Amino acid sequence: MRILKIVLFVLAGLVGLYLLISLFLPSNFDVHRTININGSKRAVFEQVNDFRNWEAWSPWLAGDSTMVFKYTDDTEGEGASYSWTSENSGNGNQQILSVSGMDSIQTQINFEGMDPAHGYWIFNEVANNRTEVTWGFHGELSFFSRIFGLLMDGQVGNSFETGLSNIKYIVESQKSEIVERPVNEVEKDSIVYFSVTESMDMAKMADEGSALFARNYGRILAYFGASADSIISGPPFAIYHEWDEETRRATIEFCIPAQTELESSDEVDKRILGSSKGLEINYYGPYELTGQAHVQIHEHAAMNDIELAPLALEFYVTDPQTEPDTSKWLTKVYYPIL
Repeated sequence: MRILKIVLFVLAGLVGLYLLISLFLPSNFDVHRTININGSKRAVFEQVNDFRNWEAWSPWLAGDSTMVFKYTDDTEGEGASYSWTSENSGNGNQQILSVSGMDSIQTQINFEGMDPAHGYWIFNEVANNRTEVTWGFHGELSFFSRIFGLLMDGQVGNSFETGLSNIKYIVESQKSEIVERPVNEVEKDSIVYFSVTESMDMAKMADEGSALFARNYGRILAYFGASADSIISGPPFAIYHEWDEETRRATIEFCIPAQTELESSDEVDKRILGSSKGLEINYYGPYELTGQAHVQIHEHAAMNDIELAPLALEFYVTDPQTEPDTSKWLTKVYYPIL
């Protein structure tokens, strides 16, 4: 009986000590880690802003073979979400609550059986095309769980360090593959062309890929009919009127130059692109990497105090149906100078 009393006194003392310590512990937690990456702010931001990229660098996926990601239709930007199941780590989901340009991302994380927590990312551009990125995680703690906040920094912080290091490796590896191409100042003659214009979410553009271009160019060719081969006067091109990283919206005009007496129809517009002077890069490679040329033109313009028009053009010189080697695909990326 005496031993039982001693055990009860010890347990009561431990509980009292636990409660006393909890009184002085914070009711919330904020765990974060920061890393400096040799890469553009855009490159780092895009690794985080699209949940489909997370599988390549997630610190938890690499250590848990039972974890499976499941994506919704929208995986990129504000409103995007995904869920996971795991025999070892439990189930949950995460959603992007807000995106502020390419400066920050706010997320909500729901672990099954627990209160929601919030993640955040902060992207800061530093000297020499480097990016400082912070990954953080914060939430509230109930009175009886405050002591677990002491363990949070070590457990979650170590995972954040691993994830950030993985992003650093991916971005810097991609950067090493970028080829510097000469930026040429050229003059363009006026062009008579026929076009259709479509505004869309960037996520839709990424999902459709080449099918988006094929569908819209097909609409123009259908309007030309049997005379298409005889009236087309140059390679197809696209005019990017809008590319808004904050709203994740794009407006693209799909164009085919032609010399014909045909006029505009209900679906196809006939227009004239006036002569202009601008900066151009001859980019050889797959279409999904043409962004490199756009970045190089903007960097060249900034270094030389050149003001560019708020639109970009891509001329698709090589026909993929006749040339299967993507390294030989020529795309002329052009920005008019104001």
